[in-house]
Amino acid sequence: MEAQQLSFDDVIARQALNARDAGMIEAAFAETLVSPDFGELAYGAICHVARMQCEVHVDDILRFCKVRPSHPNAWGAVWMRAIKDGVISRTGRIKPCESDPLKHKHNYPVYASGLFYGRCA
Repeated sequence: MEAQQLSFDDVIARQALNARDAGMIEAAFAETLVSPDFGELAYGAICHVARMQCEVHVDDILRFCKVRPSHPNAWGAVWMRAIKDGVISRTGRIKPCESDPLKHKHNYPVYASGLFYGRCA
């Protein structure tokens, strides 16, 4: 079988994903040094909200999860873990964050819950 040559765009995209993942790991590790329980508490909050409703947005999580990381990038690894575990999945939709004024209404993804078994409207 012949090896497939990757295009320049494929190589750049793969490097970007690797850099993103490495950055999330660093942020999660740094947060663990300051607040060892943050990752588990935040993941638990995502799971709890995902069990209660068919869509999950950062506003929903921030209303439920009262613990905050020392740096906002620490959330990235938690969200990625929830995606990889099937707790949530991407919908392709976004909406602004309304619950945290420090986020300046930045647009965040809307996720579909992988744990909600009720009826969605």
